[in-house]
Amino acid sequence: MTQTATPPTQGHEAADETWDAVVVGAGPGGLTCGAYLAANGKRVLVLEANQVVGGSTQVFRRAGNKFEFDVGTHYVGECGPGGRMQTALTGLALTERIKWLRQRPEGHCQVMIPGTTFQTPTGWDTYLDRLVAAFPGEEAGLRRCVRIMRIIAAGERPRLRPYHLLRWGIRPITKLMDACGLSADAQAVILAENGDYTWPPYRTPTAMHAGFLHHYLQAGAYYPRGGGQVIGAHLTDVITTHGGRVRTKARVERILIEDGRAVGVRLADGEEIRAEAVVSAADFKKTWADLVGDEHLTRRLRRRLRDLEMTLPMFAVYVALDVDLRERGTPPLAWVWPTNDVDGYYREVEAGRAPEQMPVGISCPTAKDPEGTHSAPPGYSTLELVSWAPKGHEFWNVSGDPTEGAAYGRDERYLELKEQLTQRVLDTAELMIPDIRERMVFCEASTPITQERFTMTSDGSCYGIAPLIKNLGPFRPRVTTHIPGLFLAGGSTEHMFGINATIWGGMGTAGAVLGRDLVAEVRDGAVFVDEADLTPITDGFDPLLASKPGSVIRRAARRRPKATA
Repeated sequence: MTQTATPPTQGHEAADETWDAVVVGAGPGGLTCGAYLAANGKRVLVLEANQVVGGSTQVFRRAGNKFEFDVGTHYVGECGPGGRMQTALTGLALTERIKWLRQRPEGHCQVMIPGTTFQTPTGWDTYLDRLVAAFPGEEAGLRRCVRIMRIIAAGERPRLRPYHLLRWGIRPITKLMDACGLSADAQAVILAENGDYTWPPYRTPTAMHAGFLHHYLQAGAYYPRGGGQVIGAHLTDVITTHGGRVRTKARVERILIEDGRAVGVRLADGEEIRAEAVVSAADFKKTWADLVGDEHLTRRLRRRLRDLEMTLPMFAVYVALDVDLRERGTPPLAWVWPTNDVDGYYREVEAGRAPEQMPVGISCPTAKDPEGTHSAPPGYSTLELVSWAPKGHEFWNVSGDPTEGAAYGRDERYLELKEQLTQRVLDTAELMIPDIRERMVFCEASTPITQERFTMTSDGSCYGIAPLIKNLGPFRPRVTTHIPGLFLAGGSTEHMFGINATIWGGMGTAGAVLGRDLVAEVRDGAVFVDEADLTPITDGFDPLLASKPGSVIRRAARRRPKATA
């Protein structure tokens, strides 16, 4: 089936126009799904409630656009040749447009606990050697612990893997480390980066943490040249140059179900849009409870939603300094812990309290990108400092729904808490950058309420449903649903959370809609986009402007490649 593209528009579509697919949510998963569908001949409409596409990969600018900060693009694994990221981008001809920069192979993340500084390397063997060097008196326990995690995560010694998976994989990671006799310090170093999924170790299956470590240990960590917004900008370009449309400020209020089948969506302003397939890349919980509605759920799904826990939300502080941290050799990525009691921090937050001392992940975009020009001018640096905080509205003194415009930004108690946590985060950051307050020229904080408001996620969670055994592996939500015509994408599906996983999962969801194995096709060499059909990149290309409606630089005439539906 060959069709001619029509130019994207910002306004409402014709009332009687039917799309092949409507995608709800323009995060990396929704955009990747939309891009693969458009590249395979489907008429696709992507709807985003925010004014910028990209979800947690988007950026924002402050101080007259002097400084740029990544919302959630800190470091990504499996981005080298043959990795999942490159594979997913290959099918869309984007590997030259989204370039991934390898972060310090000698140690992509610096871990700091009291008395110990550890550089997380590439490779399980090197990882083990460094752990033994850091804790020589615990060599036997470390070797046993790492061997079991490696077997579970990397599938090495396959004959033994089922035994280890059953005995240790489903048990908490703390149980394994205790059984191996590891000290609190050794455990803290192994667990230090678990803020990347914000879930307490005593409730985290060993298979989950081992798989997380393997994600980075197998080939290192990466960062996109030019910042996270390049991801959303280029995925959007694939959609719009192949006959699709992306609309922002278009909040979906309901997924329309008729005769048991998904047939389209209704927006908050009452506009109805019909489609042969609907893909929800929105929050898993809200997709079912709010967009679909209880009357269309199975009894089993109702039970699951009632008991469903989300990962803990983040508290972030964005800072600009009047010094180039690259000149000091400051690591581009670090996790700093004031004490070695990792579970203790989580127990405080789970109890609805903010710890007096807060662990902090430190990300420095100016150090991650050699050119360093997109985030700060010469002589300056930007930092993204992330921790986690209580999710409850009552803790933040917020009444009402932030996504519905509930006022909270000027509430005295809210502002007081925000300032308290900001200072605690800066206290921890000082352990690595002692003069951070003296060199600080900009500072702004984001709370779980901020995350909930802008991304419309349950509890302000960044990583979706909690990584409990009942939510992993065969128990993870599938991209297909019990409602014909309704599909899922995003971090709470079978493909897991994180930028790499949601992009990979977006390709998988598109394959489900098409009834094809796109992953196998791409691995066999299929490329569905001719790069010549994409918008030419000029010196003035701005990913942020290209991620807003009406700002994408569009070609006067477009060609839509032939595709078989």
